[in-house]
Amino acid sequence: MPANARISRDDIINAAFKIVRKGGWAQLSARSIATMLKSSTMPIYSQFKTMEMIEKEVFKKIVDLQSKYLREQYTDVPALNNGIGYVLFAWKEQHLFAAINDEKHIPLRIQYRDELFDAHVDDLTRNPRMADISREQLSYFQFLGWAFVQGIATLKPWIAATQGKFDKEKLIELIRDGSKTLTYGFIEMQARSNKKNKKVKAIEKK
Repeated sequence: MPANARISRDDIINAAFKIVRKGGWAQLSARSIATMLKSSTMPIYSQFKTMEMIEKEVFKKIVDLQSKYLREQYTDVPALNNGIGYVLFAWKEQHLFAAINDEKHIPLRIQYRDELFDAHVDDLTRNPRMADISREQLSYFQFLGWAFVQGIATLKPWIAATQGKFDKEKLIELIRDGSKTLTYGFIEMQARSNKKNKKVKAIEKK
């Protein structure tokens, strides 16, 4: 019992995080946490009323780790670094990536995604090349970018099987090329749309 009393809230969260990191949510239970901490389940339930509360704390730690990947300077383009970091996290931390993208935790994922998503859209509004594009369209562009890197993030087995040796440098090149294509195509599409709208308005005035 004295050993149990020394087990803190952080001890429990850190143990739970390690378990999910190694084997996903399926391996997480009060018993598995207790085994790692070499204790009974009593100190766990004295700190947390439910396993859902522990999962929420683990989710936060996963998001914090993912954010570190996104903040790394892989290139001289911040927006590109976000995409590269996102994929590297998914490839290096497969259980953690799966853990924050499973159906059960969608509400938590949306909460954190929205905060990050809005910050990225704010960055786009300060981009001179995007000056004539509405925030609504920039939000759509950000969604397209997310869909692009999400696809790469989930395709590691296929890429490894079909593209030969695919190291970090090749990954950066892939994301850079894809992002350029997506960006230039989107800007061109919006320019054509704006031009068309101006013509329509001019005709309507007549």
